[in-house]
Amino acid sequence: MQYYGDLLRKLTNSNTTEICEFFVKKCMMNARNHAANEGMKRFFMVCAVSANDGIKELLVKNDLTFSGYWAHRRYFAKVKDAVPVVVKSYLSCLLLVLAAQKELIREKTGLSEAELLHWWCTIFKYTDEDKAHFDKIVKKAGFGEAGVKSIFSELNEICHRQLNGGMEENIPCTEENRDFLLYRVGEDAYRLTLRLREWPGLQS
Repeated sequence: MQYYGDLLRKLTNSNTTEICEFFVKKCMMNARNHAANEGMKRFFMVCAVSANDGIKELLVKNDLTFSGYWAHRRYFAKVKDAVPVVVKSYLSCLLLVLAAQKELIREKTGLSEAELLHWWCTIFKYTDEDKAHFDKIVKKAGFGEAGVKSIFSELNEICHRQLNGGMEENIPCTEENRDFLLYRVGEDAYRLTLRLREWPGLQS
């Protein structure tokens, strides 16, 4: 687990302007404290880091209008309270994409579908509002490609609304950003699936 320990130390010691890392660090600590086995701990820690890195890439891609150390600190002060909503919205999309892997997840973590949902909400600090949002996107997913595009357009809107720092031109709601988020979450799910297949099962 050296890799995961290094990740946690990185998030603990990093610059405060890495806007998602405070909340993500708490989630990783929750995963470490609540996990019943190594597979469960790995699974939730990788999901947390995926959300952190995906949102960071979106911000880098959009080249925010704030430049310089102090401007970045002021930006962080404006958006820090909204960060958990953004991270959990990203994570909800990731969980939705991972639904097809529920048997693999059960094999490697020991969690049934109901247990996975319970611990997902516990470790990532979901409120009733977060749970309602997840239920809503699950319903949208039933509408095929149009539903999926709608889900990621909404994720783009949440990122824009919560992280623009008072500048409407930051993280605009565009097809390009929607498609980036769709691709990034899909890539996260794919990479995690490959890792899950490599991890030992609970009976190994």
